[in-house]
Amino acid sequence: MLLEPVYNDPLWSISPNSIGPVVLNGEQLSIPYRVYLLEPEPNRVSALTHIQQLILSAILSRNHDGFVRERCVGELLRSHEPWIPPFVLQLLGEYVLGIIRVVEDQSTVLKSWEYRRFVIENPAFFQLLKQRIASYWICYYRAMFPRLRDYPAFQIVELFDDVMRKK
Repeated sequence: MLLEPVYNDPLWSISPNSIGPVVLNGEQLSIPYRVYLLEPEPNRVSALTHIQQLILSAILSRNHDGFVRERCVGELLRSHEPWIPPFVLQLLGEYVLGIIRVVEDQSTVLKSWEYRRFVIENPAFFQLLKQRIASYWICYYRAMFPRLRDYPAFQIVELFDDVMRKK
């Protein structure tokens, strides 16, 4: 297994639920909603290649710990690998405002072809993402952002509405 050299966590597990319907270059992917594992020791991560570190950040972006997800999204946003967008965009449909702010701070990256292509190829995922954003806004952030259009995650996904209309 890819992670065996990095992990000594016998209690790791993966949620049976996925983040939703995801297609990348015509291939159906199954990305777990959550993974339950510890962060590997920094010296083990530094021994990995750059692409292995990105893969690890993608996996850990699904971690049960919001602080781990927040650290990983920054790494993912610095990459232009075509398989990164579902991991970053999914984080907008979650309840951790700190993660959404990290994405917001680097939102110019989301204008790249990789993100536009992913949204065009995944209209069902995109609609589910918008529903999750609205749901978490209602539950957790309505007092802070009285209008949905003021909620940062909603503002970010609005960038893609034009892409969906023009496809």
